[in-house]
Amino acid sequence: MKKSLSFNAAMSAFKTLMNIIFPLITFPYASNVLQVENLGKVNFASSVCGYFLLFAGLGISSYAVREGSRYVNDREKLSAFASEMFSINMISTALTYAALAVTMLFWTKLHAYTDLMLVLSLQIFFTTIGTEWVFTIFEEYTYITIRGLLFQVLSIFMLFAFVKTRDDYCIYAGITVFAAVGANVLNFFRARRYCTIRLTRKIDWKKHLKPILIIFASTLATTLYVSSDTTILGILGTDYNVGIYSVAGKIYGIVKNPRLSHYAGVGDKANFNKLFNNIFNALIVVVAPAVVGLFALSREVVLFISGESYLDAVMPLQILSLALIVCLFGWLYNSCALLPCGREKELFWITLVSGLLNVGLNILLIPRFRENAAAFTTLLAELCSMMLCIRCSRGLVTVSADRRTVGSVLCGCVGIVLVCTGVKALALPNLICILAAVLGSVAAYAAILLGMKNPLVLEYLEKAKQKFRKIS
Repeated sequence: MKKSLSFNAAMSAFKTLMNIIFPLITFPYASNVLQVENLGKVNFASSVCGYFLLFAGLGISSYAVREGSRYVNDREKLSAFASEMFSINMISTALTYAALAVTMLFWTKLHAYTDLMLVLSLQIFFTTIGTEWVFTIFEEYTYITIRGLLFQVLSIFMLFAFVKTRDDYCIYAGITVFAAVGANVLNFFRARRYCTIRLTRKIDWKKHLKPILIIFASTLATTLYVSSDTTILGILGTDYNVGIYSVAGKIYGIVKNPRLSHYAGVGDKANFNKLFNNIFNALIVVVAPAVVGLFALSREVVLFISGESYLDAVMPLQILSLALIVCLFGWLYNSCALLPCGREKELFWITLVSGLLNVGLNILLIPRFRENAAAFTTLLAELCSMMLCIRCSRGLVTVSADRRTVGSVLCGCVGIVLVCTGVKALALPNLICILAAVLGSVAAYAAILLGMKNPLVLEYLEKAKQKFRKIS
């Protein structure tokens, strides 16, 4: 039985929240115990394994969810379809492991990472047998969320119990695999309640292969766009450079982590534009202060997350904090304009161009500027993606940024800079400094928005008053 949309949204939000909290607990401990170079080894090996994981998965998961949803009320047809998908996935997995073995044999740089590669490559097999797409088809978000939370909690205990010295980086890698895909063993057995999955030779290659490869091409372009900086930094730089950049990248990833489709589908352009502009103005109010605060407190955040040995990550983090605002507005045009209007082809080319730009600039700049270059190329790739998304969205949406909103946000950001500068001048202990700066910045920002009568803030205050009156 399908769960309600609101319940699924709540489960999805809870899962997203846990994916933010989990690295905030594990990463500071791991980065301090393993130290820069060994953390860099793990992240470089993980980035390389990520490409093989991508090839093993092809575009099967997304395709299986899309097509398998048609058979939710027919176990026999779903079993036949699921067996085809599983068999294709097992074939791609076997070929991927063969390619990995050849790569490790002939790419001498990987010889120093053999143990790590063997551990991390387990993720490929467990992802395949996990058939996560079955549970997505049936909207089993409660199971997915609770199962994921259980294994994350277990992995936290394992981390503190078994990762004690800097030489325990292989154990740490194994725990990350356990946290990510360990639960897939449970999936393999639980999936039987929905369908019977087995290896089969009866595969309709003509029907399935083309759409799977199209989805794979899009995913590959996204991977080039997102992950190439760490890989190229590891190839052209050192484990130390990767370790430093991984701290900035992890913080960036943590901060970075509906009705539009309906309006687009029925041609209701007025409501579509109205909702889009509401989201646009809301992003300005929320993202701008977050970026300014992260930039201003980047040194203190790095010290809190990873310690003094990672202070070289401050500049990459500052660069990535600028990329954050570009990324989120790019996401707005990507997910809230192009996707609802069925412009997947344009999105593929946007992602591919941005990914190739990222790769090319990384190869050109990383040998000289190392982790700073990796962060800078991410900023440029995000900027390229955003500009192309805006260009392709012409005629779909009309943006009208409210002047009072923009003006009050700019003044509020100035207030945040003044608060952060004043708090840092007090030379407080690091954690107290962060808390005081954040709380002071929130208070100052809110006061300025209210004082300048920010329309969005006033609107939400009015809605809150109305709800309070109904309750009382």
